[in-house]
Amino acid sequence: MKRAATGLLAAAAAVYLAATLLEPRYAWLYYVARTSEAAMIGAIADWFAVVALFRHPLGLRFLPHTAILPRNKARIAEGLSQFIQQNFLSPQAVVERIAAFQPARSLCAWLLKADNADALAGYAARFLAYGLGALDDARVREFLLRSVHAGLRRADLASAGADVLGALTENGRHHELLDAALGALDDLLAREDTRRFIAEEVGRAAPSYLKALNDALNLKLDERAALRIAEAAVRKVSEIRQDRDHELRRRFDASVERFIGNLRTSPELRGRVERLRDELLESRALADYVGGLWGELREWLAADLARSPSAVRARLAAMAQGFGARLEAEPAIRQWIDEQILAAAPALVAEHRAKFGRFIEDQINGWQEERLVGELERNIGPDLQFIRINGTLVGGLVGLALAVLAQLLK
Repeated sequence: MKRAATGLLAAAAAVYLAATLLEPRYAWLYYVARTSEAAMIGAIADWFAVVALFRHPLGLRFLPHTAILPRNKARIAEGLSQFIQQNFLSPQAVVERIAAFQPARSLCAWLLKADNADALAGYAARFLAYGLGALDDARVREFLLRSVHAGLRRADLASAGADVLGALTENGRHHELLDAALGALDDLLAREDTRRFIAEEVGRAAPSYLKALNDALNLKLDERAALRIAEAAVRKVSEIRQDRDHELRRRFDASVERFIGNLRTSPELRGRVERLRDELLESRALADYVGGLWGELREWLAADLARSPSAVRARLAAMAQGFGARLEAEPAIRQWIDEQILAAAPALVAEHRAKFGRFIEDQINGWQEERLVGELERNIGPDLQFIRINGTLVGGLVGLALAVLAQLLK
């Protein structure tokens, strides 16, 4: 483009020279000379304007308002940063783009493609294989073990257990467990094998003379006793299940509350919990057991990931496709996902868009002037050369019009 624009200037100069030399012989060449003269002026003026954007024309640094872009690099960087922040990274623009993109639907459609699900599973499998290899280092294992031990030794398990039990027993939630246990006990006592077991235990616990009397007279005292015990137990269990304010329920509540309070305040109970914690941490048998389980799991995973096809990778791919299928079947969930993303996006954009703007500004300010000029010329240089070409043509036309007007005025 530079050669084309410069060639047009050279052509205008050649025409001007020829027309000027031949004008005394051919009067009509007057108009050609004025046209080519004006074309040269327009071409040179626009050449100066284009070059002045990027550097000093002919190296003349004293000329004012030249090398405009390098001299104003900081202002350009700041302006470009603000322009991108306001027009591309504004919360409204980002939210509109996300809403048009429909993230949940796009994710669903992407996951339903087998190739995409398999690719995602491949990434997860490679990450898992890398993690297994990294954790196999003795230094990493020792570090993790020390960190876990130190964290557990600092942990207040008694208070944590009290908080958990407090949450579980809030608003009488623990009575659901009690009701379930009573129901299971009720079913157990109603079974024939349970009564037979009670009868055998009663028979074994009875005095020898009662056993002899029972055998001699065939009174079946043990069976009767078992039946009476089971009936009494069933009645008691039924009373507790039906009466939400039963005495045994109140005792149960008091025992649970007392135990939670002791976990928080009793030095003796807290000490027992801490000693149990320390014994477990120092137990070599437990450490060997956990280490053996981890070793077997790691070896199995490593062997499976090395195989083709891999069961783990196939399972991960199936999970990804299954998640996509569930999303496709639940438009309400897709709508909820989109709503959450759209609700969170404005705050995230407002918080981080200035960082993106500063990054762009720092990048431009970090460029050398030659690089800045080179990048701009490479992207907009061809269009700027059209300015020179247009200046040559428009200048020639204006010169011709002025020449005609001058002759008319004469």
